[in-house]
Amino acid sequence: MKPYLFTYSQLCSDAFAQRILDETKDVSFWVQPFPHAAIITSDLGVGDLSAILHDRLGDAWFIVSELHPKTVNGLLPGNLWQFVRTPAIASPQELIPGYNTGTTARQESGRGHAA
Repeated sequence: MKPYLFTYSQLCSDAFAQRILDETKDVSFWVQPFPHAAIITSDLGVGDLSAILHDRLGDAWFIVSELHPKTVNGLLPGNLWQFVRTPAIASPQELIPGYNTGTTARQESGRGHAA
């Protein structure tokens, strides 16, 4: 499982992007700590993941970039960095306590997210 930064233009609302991420089976988990951006995990490569998102986003501009633990930096809470560095073992439901945790159906299926 690889972590990616997914950013999208204002042509796409956060609610629409969240619905796309929820409905995309190849997106394992996601968290949205910023407007118009989410950190997502997938077993797909960046090209395949980008193609799937392009089909669903229409004309909205977006970027999908793999987050390499040794070359990514910034200011995030420690538990979110854990998700970026080791997404397979991090608990997405506990990434940002107090934030909307999204749909319970997605969490019950083992593909939960925090937003």
